[in-house]
Amino acid sequence: MLSIEELQKKVDELIFKAGLPRLSVNLSTAPIGDGTPYISFKNEKYNYICSERGYVFSRKITDSTEELLYWIMSELAYKIAFQYELENRIGDRDGRRIAFPKYIELMAKMNSLWKSKAEAEIEKTLAVSPYDDSLYL
Repeated sequence: MLSIEELQKKVDELIFKAGLPRLSVNLSTAPIGDGTPYISFKNEKYNYICSERGYVFSRKITDSTEELLYWIMSELAYKIAFQYELENRIGDRDGRRIAFPKYIELMAKMNSLWKSKAEAEIEKTLAVSPYDDSLYL
């Protein structure tokens, strides 16, 4: 297992690789209370936790540094992709048509192996909730 400092260094490298703003992610080992994820180390596993005002609404557990990094960077890539969609919105189209390809592009820039994993996530989402441009007419 890597320390929080070692994880931060790896995150910073991935951010640089993707050409994203420096210090886009600041890892923490304690809750801030505003929903920002933090990492705890328990039983030789990473716990990636999102909590707000003391309420834990998401907890993922892994012993894989690679999987933890994917979770961290995926969250950042989604935020950036949907901000990109907002700035490039096409009024009568499902915004995910712009955001999802951007998300996949960002994940692939960070780690080429993450592209197929990101694509599979998007396919799973679209299988449950397909694009629907009629919502925007």
